[in-house]
Amino acid sequence: MYLTVKVIKEDFIMKLVNVAIFTFPNDAAVLESILSAEKIEYFLNNTDSAIIVPGSGATLSVNEKDLQKTIKVIKEAGFEKNLLTDSL
Repeated sequence: MYLTVKVIKEDFIMKLVNVAIFTFPNDAAVLESILSAEKIEYFLNNTDSAIIVPGSGATLSVNEKDLQKTIKVIKEAGFEKNLLTDSL
């Protein structure tokens, strides 16, 4: 799934791709730390509760240009089961 978001501070259009979904916010937090260390910009949505309702989850989105690098990082971190199949 693709989203188009306008980033106001830099005034350019970025094409975002939903890459993974996390049932537990703690898993998402671990990956956030890794992505930050790798200098990959990301957006994590729906992280307001301690346990997310099954069938939904915290969705990780990244810039399309970072998609392949992000998939590699997710796999190396052991979160391959969280990848969305349409992002592969």
